[in-house]
Amino acid sequence: MTWAVVVAVAMAVLLAGKLWFGFQPLATGGSRPYATSSTDAWEVNSFLLDDRAFLVKNESGATLTLRQQINNTSSRSIRIIDPEPALADWRRSHGPCLWQPVRAHFTAVRTGTPARTVPFTLNPGESIMLELIGRIGRPGCDAHMTGGHVGTKIDIPLRFSVFGIPRTQSIPLGLTIWESDEPERALGPDIRKLDADS
Repeated sequence: MTWAVVVAVAMAVLLAGKLWFGFQPLATGGSRPYATSSTDAWEVNSFLLDDRAFLVKNESGATLTLRQQINNTSSRSIRIIDPEPALADWRRSHGPCLWQPVRAHFTAVRTGTPARTVPFTLNPGESIMLELIGRIGRPGCDAHMTGGHVGTKIDIPLRFSVFGIPRTQSIPLGLTIWESDEPERALGPDIRKLDADS
């Protein structure tokens, strides 16, 4: 094998690796995330928090559920696979007082349609609705939270496969979930109370 062939093969491998690791087919679509909560929670616009934030009363065991349309923006069909390993990584890497995603469900974008079971194929240009259910903190976090706020920026980790090779992609929502024992202290005029979890 000549040096020219070796260099060509090496360049092809590098290019393929760059394309593979840079392959980000999933993106948010439709409207901004819609959320419901089993405890007192508000959507707030405040320079003290973030441009887009949910402020949630720290009530251990309570839930905050996010719903977001996800699109396949690539020209290739992909397989959406079990999200649990990515959600487990999230729970390990974020503090126990923070919002912790525990379950993900997928449905068609139209409301009232049945859930889709992973794995399933998402074709180019096709969309799904993701429902991500998370718990607020855990018992024992209250002392850490008293009088303050803790927050986490939400980048949804979803898993997909192409050619049978699994990948995880984090999809930023431009959203932070803040938790407080006394959320009323941070509430201003530009707020909207979230609907209750059903």
